[in-house]
Amino acid sequence: MRNLSLLTLVVLFFAACQSNSTQYKVSGTVAGLDSGIVYLVKAENGRPVTTDTTDLVNGAFSFEGSIAVPELHYLRLNAQDYFGQFFLENEKIEVTANIDSLQNTEITGSPSTDVFNKYLDEVQVMNENMKEYQQQYSAAMAAGNKDEMERIQFDAEATNDNMTVFAKNFVRENSTSVVAPFILLTQLSQQLEYVDLKELYDLFPAELAESPYMKQLTEMVETKGRTAVGVQAPEFTMNDVDGTPVSLSSFKGKYLLIDFWASWCGPCRRENPNVVEAYQKYKDKGFDILGVSLDRDKSAWLKGIEEDKLTWTHVSDLKYWQNEVAQLYGVSSIPHSVLLDKDGKIIAKNLRGEDLHKKLEELLN
Repeated sequence: MRNLSLLTLVVLFFAACQSNSTQYKVSGTVAGLDSGIVYLVKAENGRPVTTDTTDLVNGAFSFEGSIAVPELHYLRLNAQDYFGQFFLENEKIEVTANIDSLQNTEITGSPSTDVFNKYLDEVQVMNENMKEYQQQYSAAMAAGNKDEMERIQFDAEATNDNMTVFAKNFVRENSTSVVAPFILLTQLSQQLEYVDLKELYDLFPAELAESPYMKQLTEMVETKGRTAVGVQAPEFTMNDVDGTPVSLSSFKGKYLLIDFWASWCGPCRRENPNVVEAYQKYKDKGFDILGVSLDRDKSAWLKGIEEDKLTWTHVSDLKYWQNEVAQLYGVSSIPHSVLLDKDGKIIAKNLRGEDLHKKLEELLN
């Protein structure tokens, strides 16, 4: 039994390779409901797309067909009663549901689902631990117990690290299963640096290459490879606040921080005083900053620059998350920064707070 809401945390997407069978048959029952319409749904670009429908007759339903590249599907009754998330593959799949507890729907006959459920069993335990830490932290904060708050935070961070280690090990141990690329894509790809991501990606056999999730991973590996520590930063040109083109190469000869931010980004604005302090301290020692804004409103962008006293060069195309430089550098969250040496080679990423000052002191003092 699996709770659907747990799965939605990891994204309603999945792909699997073909089995030896060329047809699937999904047979199911919904206890407590005699008639209705059952929808077979998959997620496409983050939106639910109905791929088939069938009648529920005397509490039973079935779907038959063939799928070239298996994908994660789920079932729906009425407008919003989603249940029975499973990997649709060319197998005989059985669904057992109850109208009063759709979250406890049982799925059998899908080997990929069986593998994934092993992963979810462990993740669910860790999620429960994290919820407990959150409750304990709130209680300690209400009581003003700072020592207890620090202890709980330490334990929570350790649990979060354990979740990452477990996910990486699961990918390694199940690298021939289609589950592994899914976990790497949805659970690990954003947080892993290029070397670690590539090491896991290279474990997957050639027969998984046609999975759309492998294709997404391939693109991500290529993007992270372009901006990995040790490589030459990709060249770009973008207009500054006056509409004048500014090229990355024009900053060669200085240590440069490419700072991705936006006026609407709270964490960015909170980090800005630290960046300002670093700039004022090291600007006369061969350090510079190039701000790349993901704003879409020019007046808000200019106001943010003025309010936070960001006196270095700024560029933007005002395309929000579609900012061309952000896409070139694979930026999926902000604040995000890339530190270059005098030759334009990437030497560090996402240095914040005291870490930024320590690195600049190491380089410039």
